[in-house]
Amino acid sequence: MKRAIARAKWVDEQNLEATHAYTRLSVSEQLDDNDAIKEREELLYHVYPSEGLPFAELIRKNGAAPTEQDLKRDRERQKKIRERLAQRRQQRDDDDVTLNEELVSKYRFRMMAPEVVNGRTAFVLSFEPRSGDLPVRRRVDRFLNKLAGTLWIDEHDYDIPKLAFHLKESVAIGWGILASFRKFDVSFEQVRTSSGVWFPSRIDAHIDGRVLFKSFHMRQREQMSDFRTVAPETGKGTPATK
Repeated sequence: MKRAIARAKWVDEQNLEATHAYTRLSVSEQLDDNDAIKEREELLYHVYPSEGLPFAELIRKNGAAPTEQDLKRDRERQKKIRERLAQRRQQRDDDDVTLNEELVSKYRFRMMAPEVVNGRTAFVLSFEPRSGDLPVRRRVDRFLNKLAGTLWIDEHDYDIPKLAFHLKESVAIGWGILASFRKFDVSFEQVRTSSGVWFPSRIDAHIDGRVLFKSFHMRQREQMSDFRTVAPETGKGTPATK
């Protein structure tokens, strides 16, 4: 775990998104009480660095070219996201979650049999909260303190090719006024490129909860591919069109 923490710190310092472009497919499904799909949206982005931050250019929506209204709405959303990213670069958000000693200390780990992930051997560790009364120093701790799951660590690079976690019980933040979650299942995967750089390749989430006065029951999938190195300020690479 110490080597994995050191690796995570090193990766964070590299700011790889400032020198790489890739394709991202985002699929959102709004669900009913029986997990049947009520509404589905599929967005395809070309992501490339701009002014040291990733910019996601919408190129397809539900299999078709986006309308001007789609593009305008997405540009406004991207602007807000980039403003938040810029603020976090200047000052770490109190609810940011990083792989460090404080996070690891929350859990009890159990070594399992090694597995091969994408052709590479990985250590496998299951984890669960160390106790039922872990300290709450930040709002996000109420959430982190109730997570359990499995962590895969590459035996050579000590990066994380795979991670899966879920809530062991429901979570209320701000006495349930700010947010509450009944279900939060997430799986995360990374791939190692030919240059030796690791990138997130897939994130799947199944969420049932509420933030302020908005309830949601949804599945979200993010798939990243076609990773390539580009100049930080000038290279957009070639966007995918499929």
